[in-house]
Amino acid sequence: MFGPVVIISASTMAGLGFLFAGLLGFAHSRLKLEENPEVKEIEDILPGLDCGACGYPGCHQLAKNVVSGDAPPDSCVPGGEEVAEQIADVLGLEISSEPGRVRIAVVHCGADNEEKKRIGDYEGVKSCRTAELTTGGNLKCEYGCLGYGDCARACPFDAIEMVDGLPRIDPDACTACGECVETCPRDIIVIEELDLKGDFVKVACNSEDEASAVREKCEVGCIACGLCVQVGPSEVYSVEDNLSRMDYSEYGEDADFDTAIEKCPTDCIVRFPSPGEASETE
Repeated sequence: MFGPVVIISASTMAGLGFLFAGLLGFAHSRLKLEENPEVKEIEDILPGLDCGACGYPGCHQLAKNVVSGDAPPDSCVPGGEEVAEQIADVLGLEISSEPGRVRIAVVHCGADNEEKKRIGDYEGVKSCRTAELTTGGNLKCEYGCLGYGDCARACPFDAIEMVDGLPRIDPDACTACGECVETCPRDIIVIEELDLKGDFVKVACNSEDEASAVREKCEVGCIACGLCVQVGPSEVYSVEDNLSRMDYSEYGEDADFDTAIEKCPTDCIVRFPSPGEASETE
């Protein structure tokens, strides 16, 4: 049997537990901050994907930042113009009709199945990550797209289609969520921010090999000749680690890429579709 000391101690501890629980409940009810009801209203408007394309961890956090003024009403990429207008209406704001910049996934490889040079046939699991960890997909170029579609399977918005061994990004469906970037074992997909009024141009290569090695491994690889820097826009192009690179923050609607595209000896500087372009040409 328990002694009186034990019983008293247990009773005291239980009593203190109930007392502190009551005090905490009272403090919570009196001191808690009521969330702005507009946050809930805006969160209900958002698609609820929690994709992170807006730069925040989820729709609730985006709603809070929109209400506080730390994020614009058109921050939700998947929601598009319709959601932006609804949010602006709730907050009594106006959205600029002038197109600005857009974040989008860009594939820095241009070698399709016919142009990829292989050491032999790959008979393993049709997965880029698996191929990279085993034989490298038997590609001669260790920088090129393996072409097994891990990025397309990872995309939550069906914005990627594999065409002839290369991922094709749908610019109207891409939210720049970064899932494809995380999935690609060769880092050929990068989230870039482009001017909506400008040309959508990229260097479709990711190789840092010297020119002689590139020519032996790929027909459309960058050979770091520097012609793009010479013909310009010079503020956009640079050659680093044997690869032509573009500084997208330095170009706008007036940038002329025609000469660089025409003069590139391996045709690795190419245009790619911008948002709305596909629907306009259909």
